[in-house]
Amino acid sequence: MPRFFFVVVDGRNMEVQNDGLELPDRDAAWVEATTACGELLRDLDGKLKPGDQWCMKVRDASATDIYLLEFKTRAV
Repeated sequence: MPRFFFVVVDGRNMEVQNDGLELPDRDAAWVEATTACGELLRDLDGKLKPGDQWCMKVRDASATDIYLLEFKTRAV
């Protein structure tokens, strides 16, 4: 099974990496990424402020980015 890596980059250009997960395919990696992002947003528990941003990059075993999920906030 291929391994996928989920890298979180916050607005200060800090990266949080992991050992990756073995998943059946890219579709499964997408589901994992969207689920993880939802959990991260929930865990912020109201601490997200206007002007904050972060993203999750999903990489394959060759370190190629295959998905990018971006979260930016702003006051309008």
